[in-house]
Amino acid sequence: MAEKINVSLYGGQVGITFYPDSHRYKLEGEKNWLISATACTGIVDKSRFLIPWAVNLATEHMKKWLEENPGPYLPGQILPVIDEAAKQHEIRKEQAASIGDLVHAFAESTAMVCIHGGEIPPIPEDADPKLVAGIKAFLDWYVQNDVKFIHAEKIVYSRKHGYVGIVDSIAKVNGRLMLIDYKTSKAVYNEHRYQVAGYREAYEEENGKLDGVLILHFDKETGECGVHELTDDDHSKDLPAFLACYALKQREKELSK
Repeated sequence: MAEKINVSLYGGQVGITFYPDSHRYKLEGEKNWLISATACTGIVDKSRFLIPWAVNLATEHMKKWLEENPGPYLPGQILPVIDEAAKQHEIRKEQAASIGDLVHAFAESTAMVCIHGGEIPPIPEDADPKLVAGIKAFLDWYVQNDVKFIHAEKIVYSRKHGYVGIVDSIAKVNGRLMLIDYKTSKAVYNEHRYQVAGYREAYEEENGKLDGVLILHFDKETGECGVHELTDDDHSKDLPAFLACYALKQREKELSK
């Protein structure tokens, strides 16, 4: 991966340097790191979703072990199992992140091929079934719609507000100019809406009006692709929420110095 990538925006009036390894950005001529849209919405609390999920994983792990290992138990036998149960959410999260990254990479590669030419990469024969399901879901969506990719992994920057981000793709979908964001999380959360609102605002500031936003959510368990369209009305409501996240992130950054 490149050590840094320089991009020119706003007709050469703005230069952004992107550091892929740390996923950070700097404005040309500035020393401080820019705040990304992802960092802004990362401040939204998701614990109300994640805590029950983590508790359920630990419970299921313990139940399975107890069913397979009838008692009585010595403390030396049961304590390591409790420790394992407590780590199940971390293990599952790492597995899901890996698969999600690979599905995202495949979608990105496909968009790049469509824009610049070449062949869509094949699905590895020994790939995890959940990865295969995610890739097939993306390809099904692509084949079932008239999709013409225009940009992939496009850096956007808001001169008005000062944040930066990377848009997964911009494409004409069934004749409509859409910003597309890929999600391979458990569900589409509110923070995802706020994040793409930030992307849309920055893109439109430089390039003009979009027809809308599509969040493509790939369910790693079933292989289904959920298409979530966000309209102008959604954007008008989600953008203030994003900007509130941005303001909070800015203040947190100031107070941490």
